[in-house]
Amino acid sequence: MKTSTAKRVVLYRFDRQSLEGIVNPASYLLEAGVELLSLDGAISAVPYADLKALCFVAESGDPRLFTEHNLFERRPRVPGLWTRFTFLDGDQLDGILPHNLLEWPAQGYMITPPHPTPLRQRVFVPRPALKRTELHGVVGVSAMSRAPRKSEIPGQLGMFD
Repeated sequence: MKTSTAKRVVLYRFDRQSLEGIVNPASYLLEAGVELLSLDGAISAVPYADLKALCFVAESGDPRLFTEHNLFERRPRVPGLWTRFTFLDGDQLDGILPHNLLEWPAQGYMITPPHPTPLRQRVFVPRPALKRTELHGVVGVSAMSRAPRKSEIPGQLGMFD
């Protein structure tokens, strides 16, 4: 029996009530917007211009993405790029982006928010919803950019590592 790939989300819109629904992580980003299956069973494509953020959740409930713990209090320890997003309505949200730029969708950014919980695991932020993006720091070092260890250098004895 196959497992379900559908993910529960809370879709935030500008100046409107948020929507709760389900997306297919492999195909929810369309050219015109985000494909959302509402809890009533209606499929809709929400345009990127109307979308503020899409919060992936494991449980039903309000993730309070923009009201509680939306900024890091100190430097995060999760490896990645510590970024602050300022939205068109003035709200701000911090997040960790992956080091690998190829993992960033063309339509926006997939981030890990501050204090991830089952109510807010990952967040998709569309590019049209942003006024400004700031890089606050690089956390951790990717395996590709670190210097080789002595034991990895050919011909080097490993007795003093």
